[in-house]
Amino acid sequence: MFSFFKKKTSGKPKAAVFVDYEHWYYGYHNKVQMKPNVEEWLEELKQEYELDRLYIFGDFSEPKIGTELEKLKSLTEYVVHTASTKEGVDKDFTDIIMLDTIYRSMADRNDDEIYVLFTGDAHFTKVAEYLKEKDKKVIIYGVRFAFSNALKSVATSYVEMPRQEQERNHYNDLILASLDHLRKKNADRKPSYWKTIESVASYNRVPKNRVKTALDGMISQKYIEVRAKKAGRDHEHTHLLLEVDWEQLQADGLWG
Repeated sequence: MFSFFKKKTSGKPKAAVFVDYEHWYYGYHNKVQMKPNVEEWLEELKQEYELDRLYIFGDFSEPKIGTELEKLKSLTEYVVHTASTKEGVDKDFTDIIMLDTIYRSMADRNDDEIYVLFTGDAHFTKVAEYLKEKDKKVIIYGVRFAFSNALKSVATSYVEMPRQEQERNHYNDLILASLDHLRKKNADRKPSYWKTIESVASYNRVPKNRVKTALDGMISQKYIEVRAKKAGRDHEHTHLLLEVDWEQLQADGLWG
């Protein structure tokens, strides 16, 4: 733990990182049916910046998001549980605590060159403007379809998450897991194109059109081949069956 935070030796700009985990977790869950990969994101940040501090904020009292808490604590000691016992307090309470921490960080330590915020809420527009007035670069990450345009407009730069490649890989994994399960259950049975789309969408509660797009992508890349099979007494029906090149998927690091 805390391997991210070292004395500056790399020559990279120092960055303080503030994450609204409720925005990230629920945004992914509701918009793209994914879970945040915080470790991958931090490794990405480390390519550009020397991470000085990582704060993660959220109300982890709900069971689903609560399962994320121990993982987050393994990454940083600054996990701020924002649950309130006051009646009527809602999501904005997390925003208030996060905003207060950002302002305090400027007063306590002013040597960070970069402020990285993961939030899509317009409430952070003013603090982003304030940081820029103090000659800080403000990099804002937000969940696609839940990212305020006003917040984007004041950022030094912004990134919409997940990136298209991350989302595509997520749906590829769902499809391949389903096909692998069928293979292990009955190796002689060839999966159907349309039934695969329906079963993956239904089991994972994700949109059929996104599953279809991902499946078509793997077909175009030659990882999966579609074969037509005639059926019925007079061969009046055509079934589209899938043949998966598992060896090539493994060779390219996409499976196994």
